[in-house]
Amino acid sequence: MSPNKRVSLSRRNLIKGGILLGTVAAIGIMPIKVLKAEETVKENTTAKTKKQIGFSYDEGKCIKCESCVRICQETYQWESDSPWRRLLKNDKGNSLSMSCNHCADPACAKVCPVKAYTKRDSDGIVIHDSTKCVGCGYCLYACPYHAPHIQKKTGAVSKCHFCYNLQDTGSGPRCVGVCPTKALTMGDMKELSQKGSLEYKGLPSSKITNPSMIIIPKEK
Repeated sequence: MSPNKRVSLSRRNLIKGGILLGTVAAIGIMPIKVLKAEETVKENTTAKTKKQIGFSYDEGKCIKCESCVRICQETYQWESDSPWRRLLKNDKGNSLSMSCNHCADPACAKVCPVKAYTKRDSDGIVIHDSTKCVGCGYCLYACPYHAPHIQKKTGAVSKCHFCYNLQDTGSGPRCVGVCPTKALTMGDMKELSQKGSLEYKGLPSSKITNPSMIIIPKEK
């Protein structure tokens, strides 16, 4: 069995065997405490960016149409079991649209042995260079949000890159642009953080990687 397949199989078994906790965990997210991410973040710290953009998700506005997921897949052709964006749902009606959170302190970048990850100084976007990737899977275990995935065809990791190529030309990310209710938006984290919280029941503590996403839960 190849190293890439061993990594994928091991991770899949861990997720299936995990106990799902809280609202979001019941939908499908389970923090994997590998390499003690809190300690990893404190070590090998990256340079602070001048600006940090991020996503905002308003659960009350989301109509669960999954347009954000479809446009992302159509644009970047990721494999179905290696999604860049997911709309997580549970039987209680809760939902959460999530991709890579482009964390201020990305654990994925800190554990990558070949430095395939870079964090842009201009906007804080975390980009993965698949040409450098050796498929070791360390980032899969370090990321508390399960954002990186190993592609079967290439054996390399891929993940959301915030449509940085489109943003560089003055456009915006496809997922945000296609959302019919503006449940999914983006902006400067200094402004977004005033509208919502980085903490959400069932998600890992934001202190681990300081994710660049705020969530506005729907009113009960």
